[in-house]
Amino acid sequence: MSDYDEAKTWISLAERDYTVATHLHTTLIPKPIEIICFHCQQAVEKALKAVLAYYGADIPKTHDITLLIKLCSVHTNAKLTDEKAADTITTFAVVARYVEDNRDFTEDTAKFALKQAQQTLEMVKQYLAKSEKEQKDKDQKEETPK
Repeated sequence: MSDYDEAKTWISLAERDYTVATHLHTTLIPKPIEIICFHCQQAVEKALKAVLAYYGADIPKTHDITLLIKLCSVHTNAKLTDEKAADTITTFAVVARYVEDNRDFTEDTAKFALKQAQQTLEMVKQYLAKSEKEQKDKDQKEETPK
């Protein structure tokens, strides 16, 4: 049994973080790179948690993108995010908050984070929509009298 409504709630939260990140990137000068990266990490995290919510799985209180990918893989082998970028994206949850740790963040760092967040959101939304359609089709077949 899927919980598409709960998944959509998580997606909505992820989209809000991504919207904040893109707004900050396009409107503020100087760009708050560390804050943009933080919100992108949050968008990726919440998008992956949407997949867990869809399957009714426990949603851990973690920022670890690699762990979330592993937890999602229990339910699907679909590509939901760039696994190679997971460790870097994970660091944005904490590193971005401390000046001594984010001094090397650049415009390229922000662009990387924005790209990862956008791609993850797109892949997860497509995956959930496809999965929900397949579930509805399956339910209809089971309800159809023979």
